[in-house]
Amino acid sequence: MNVIHLNNTTGKRKGRWIRYEFGEDLFGFFYYDVFSGRSRNGRRLKTRIFADPADFLCSLDIELYNSENRDYVPR
Repeated sequence: MNVIHLNNTTGKRKGRWIRYEFGEDLFGFFYYDVFSGRSRNGRRLKTRIFADPADFLCSLDIELYNSENRDYVPR
């Protein structure tokens, strides 16, 4: 499993974070989970599962692009 962790350090969302956990399961499907929170509290927002690696990469790229546009930066 791989992890991308983004923090927000600006405005009213300061201190919030988003974490993307992604990988491949035992059956060959690709997945990513999106977690969001503040400080130590966090919750899973969504889970996406893909059979096609191209769809997986496009979807994950769009998620990261949208997060970066909301002032989340890599930790």
